[in-house]
Amino acid sequence: MTSCHNTSTAVIEDSKGVKRVALLGMPNTGKSTFFNRITGTNAHVGNWPGITVDLLQANVQLNGEPTEFVDLPGIYDLKGFSDDEKIVQTFLENFAVDLFII
Repeated sequence: MTSCHNTSTAVIEDSKGVKRVALLGMPNTGKSTFFNRITGTNAHVGNWPGITVDLLQANVQLNGEPTEFVDLPGIYDLKGFSDDEKIVQTFLENFAVDLFII
């Protein structure tokens, strides 16, 4: 079963046995489109930066294994000061990720 919801880093919990895949990159590079394809969800996308402004999370079965995909807002720099960059920084500092797709 696939579910998708906007979330903040406060509600993402580390689930034992669930692999976490994070989509990380610059704005407007197709992260949310990939997220939609792999999870079967319908996150809002557009051809301009700044569409994803919070974390999107969906749980899917990937090769029979429970897998959590996290679509992060686009960033230019891991040391930036924008709200989007702070969301990504907080996520990266507080949650283990098994695989980054950049």
